[in-house]
Amino acid sequence: MNGYAYSNFEIGIILSISWISVFIAGPFVPPLLMRVGHKYILLTSFIFLIVSIGLLLVFVNMVMLTISSLLMGCGLILRWISCDTVLVEVTESSSTGRLIGIHEALMGLGIALGPLFFIYLDITAVAWVCLVLAAGGQLCFQFTRIPGAAAGSKQTGTGGVWSVCRIIALALAAAFVAGFIESSSIALLPLHFENFGYPLAESALLVSAFGFGGTLLQPPLGYLSDRKGYAFAQLLCLAGVCAGCVVIVALPMSFITMLAVLFVVGGAAGGLNTLAVIEAGKTLTQSAMAPAMTAIAMLYTLGGVSGPVTAGAALSTLNNSGMIVLFAAISALLAIYLIAKKQGG
Repeated sequence: MNGYAYSNFEIGIILSISWISVFIAGPFVPPLLMRVGHKYILLTSFIFLIVSIGLLLVFVNMVMLTISSLLMGCGLILRWISCDTVLVEVTESSSTGRLIGIHEALMGLGIALGPLFFIYLDITAVAWVCLVLAAGGQLCFQFTRIPGAAAGSKQTGTGGVWSVCRIIALALAAAFVAGFIESSSIALLPLHFENFGYPLAESALLVSAFGFGGTLLQPPLGYLSDRKGYAFAQLLCLAGVCAGCVVIVALPMSFITMLAVLFVVGGAAGGLNTLAVIEAGKTLTQSAMAPAMTAIAMLYTLGGVSGPVTAGAALSTLNNSGMIVLFAAISALLAIYLIAKKQGG
């Protein structure tokens, strides 16, 4: 979009539209899921995705980008809640962290590969690649048998969305911070590094390093959660984000250092959402699982909506490091909340 001469603010707004549709549609997904089941929900999600990508093959302008972003958000929330709900329902508590870590790693793989496509392909070619991948994934799922829920694997938490939110308040806060950082980074990190003289190809590689961290570090974080608990793993992730932000501000011109640091920051930021899902999976009963996944998705979405707009506005402040300082600040606030909540029991 930067190549089409859109401003930082316009880019943030367009990317936020899909998250706004996620936020609006989210509460309707659990009752739909109960009525029609996972396979029909995912088929509907696939149709939304096909149409949204197809629009980009017609013509790239503000109207098409807006409609495509809206439809993509609707497809995303259907797929998101359905997949997360299935996963946490069928896993035993002792292995929830590891399996969710693998699941989140596969999601992060898309974040990692996406920017690389744009180095070698134009938007039309990228759209066709996405269509082929989406069709392949949907075809595989249509022939997959969904197992029954794991018996006795969850412990507490029943009732509606509000009671669920009180139980997993820390997870919801972590999901918000994860959405804020991930969506802002994917959208605006190339612009941040452009301000320091990085060419577009190198900026795309840096975003991919962020995405690969969000992919490869999720299974180890899931394993750590199973062994040490999700609160310990969350605190480790927040420390990783804060430390990484300090290095990005201090050494912006070192490309190799930025690759390593963004790998860690991407893994830590993505880990916050992974651990939020793990916390819900280990804490709540099956009856509360779909509302919990909806609440986590909506808080992540709220971060995804506010992130690009807020970070885009902050991008030009503090010698072009305002966005990175903002990431560190919200991570530090969440760490304080986590420590206070843990000490308060």
